[in-house]
Amino acid sequence: MKFINTFTLRFLIAGLGLVLPSAGSYASSQDEAMSYDTVIATWQPRHESIAHLNEAEKILTSSRYLTAGGDERERVTRFTNRLRNNFDTLNAGQKERLIILEARLLQGVHKFEQAKQHLSQITHYRSPAAQLLLADINIQQGNTAQAKHYCEQLVGQTSFLIAFTCMVNADFSEKKDAKLLEKLNAFETYTSAARPDEKQWFYEVLADMSLQLGNAEEAIRYLNQTAFNALPISALLVWAEAHFKLGEFDTITNTLAAAVSDISTVDDGLLLKWAKAERAQGITSSNVQSRLAKNMEIRVWREDSSHAAQVATYFLEVQPNYALALKFAKLNWEYAQTNNDKQLLERAQKAVDA
Repeated sequence: MKFINTFTLRFLIAGLGLVLPSAGSYASSQDEAMSYDTVIATWQPRHESIAHLNEAEKILTSSRYLTAGGDERERVTRFTNRLRNNFDTLNAGQKERLIILEARLLQGVHKFEQAKQHLSQITHYRSPAAQLLLADINIQQGNTAQAKHYCEQLVGQTSFLIAFTCMVNADFSEKKDAKLLEKLNAFETYTSAARPDEKQWFYEVLADMSLQLGNAEEAIRYLNQTAFNALPISALLVWAEAHFKLGEFDTITNTLAAAVSDISTVDDGLLLKWAKAERAQGITSSNVQSRLAKNMEIRVWREDSSHAAQVATYFLEVQPNYALALKFAKLNWEYAQTNNDKQLLERAQKAVDA
């Protein structure tokens, strides 16, 4: 996966077509203590049922923010299973929305091919939400041309800002070219009429491009166009990496400590950034690092493909175990093949060979 930021378009999907819109010896000692029922988050399941599709779409989108409780995907999965059992009673619009919701769940655990097959049940060219999702899946798989094809189909079906950002983002995923950043930045004028989620995504893409081109200050400037508490996890990963590049480690730790009330619900990728910032300050033991270690232990035992990039990075940069890092970098490469995934695999191989 694109570890710094997948730029998954799911934050926009809920607002488009739907209202129309991440073993070996390390784990072997844990076999008796763990099972596939072992949970990573410590949230207590909420038992209230989701009443309708609008609510389910919003809840799934909310899972990608700091305020998430940790049980959103499980609740939405129960809802989709219930609706699937009554599929024939749904109207055409409801069926399409359910299929896209199910595909988003599949994408979230890196079941990309299954998600694409699932979306084949609907007419793609009439569904901006499906096109956005297919564009994102293909970017994560390294299929730039196909991703851009789906982005181009958005023209005339959604805002120009979304369609153009999607196309430039697809091109940049293949070739990190400063001209693409300049090209996208020129369309900042269109943000004046954009919805808040469209505007946020536009600036997030610009921020990630800037960061990958070596300009962390500019990345932060773009992210500052959105209130910190309104940034999704994907944008927070860019924010943390930018501050890390600038050596502003205490900014990362202090800001996250103030914003997070329960680290057990924090995304593993963000925990990883947080732990790295602590280590950079000489902090070798903390609740954050203990939580991350526990999460990684479980991911290793499960051979969790959806978090393989995070596991590989953890064993490269936080708790060196290069053999495990390579194992999970290879596992990640089986599913996600962006340039960042390739670089992660190369780094792990180099560490093992050293």
